[in-house]
Amino acid sequence: MKRLMTMLLSLAMLLSLCACGQSSHGDADNPSNDNRSATDLDPITLTIGHSGTEDSWNQTMCLAIKDELYKLSDGKITVNVYPNAQLGSDAEMIISVINGDLSMQCTNTAGVTHTVTDCGVADIPFILSDVAEVRKVFSDETFISLMKDSFNESNLHLLMLADQGFRCITSNKNITKFEDLAGLQIRVQDNPNQISIFKDATLAPTPLAFSELYLALQQGLLQAQENPYRTTVASKFYEVQDYVTNSNHVPQCNVVFMGKNTYDNLPKAYQEIVDVAFNNLVSVAQQIADESMSQDLEFLQEKGMTFIDFDQIEGLRDTLKERCVDNAVARTRETVKGEVVDAYLSAAGYKSN
Repeated sequence: MKRLMTMLLSLAMLLSLCACGQSSHGDADNPSNDNRSATDLDPITLTIGHSGTEDSWNQTMCLAIKDELYKLSDGKITVNVYPNAQLGSDAEMIISVINGDLSMQCTNTAGVTHTVTDCGVADIPFILSDVAEVRKVFSDETFISLMKDSFNESNLHLLMLADQGFRCITSNKNITKFEDLAGLQIRVQDNPNQISIFKDATLAPTPLAFSELYLALQQGLLQAQENPYRTTVASKFYEVQDYVTNSNHVPQCNVVFMGKNTYDNLPKAYQEIVDVAFNNLVSVAQQIADESMSQDLEFLQEKGMTFIDFDQIEGLRDTLKERCVDNAVARTRETVKGEVVDAYLSAAGYKSN
């Protein structure tokens, strides 16, 4: 069913983009040379997919993208949104975006690291202490420019890098000291950086598809998971977890990207609209994150989850920094370009040993 839907989307996109290219006003082999204004262009339909639920940050963001592109194009650019992994897993959707079967994808950096390895830099833990520091890094011109180059190398066009606060741990175990983390069975994404980080912290990380996580927690196959508050709320993990901990080990880094060929084949006027739209949407993404973080924490407490403040546990964060940070930086340098690591650490104000 997913394959059929992807094929139909691909056909619809092809017809839509071909309509834009059929004009004597531009180069048929290079629609971006079409210098007509948006008002003179044919309407197009773009698609965007994500693996989050309809209550997730991803869905809220995708709907904001849909509205902004429609508004700026005076209704010429329509976006169809596909949540709940309707078009496949994150990995499958990335391939669809590269191949042009799907216009855009909204996911997190951990979900795209297998394709854009430089995204692994965002997995370095415990070097950013608050949202202001995260946004300082994500707005750093050198870092953003390097990340755009990295996406281009994988035939992807980076549209936006945005935070959703920090990833936190929920569990069925009350964590009161460092030793309580030892052997804690925690679900992580299938991401070697995350797996290594949690091993350094003495936990027992288990990669598992997100769609299988709720049942695994419910059946006691796993004791913990790590995600931003919004995901814990949207996926109702509060029904099967007792504690929420502000470990804030890494920021939740979300990315929205388009296939490079899809972007390059847009008429120039539509490219400009896309660029302006995503520049506008940075502040929208931040507002969505800020509003949801406080609301979601209050909601989780109302649902009976006990909040554990990492920073009130003496020495815990310092111990984890000592065990994890320099190891993570060294591992990251093995897979991520040195200039990307240096730009990230510089923007974060961190100097490794």
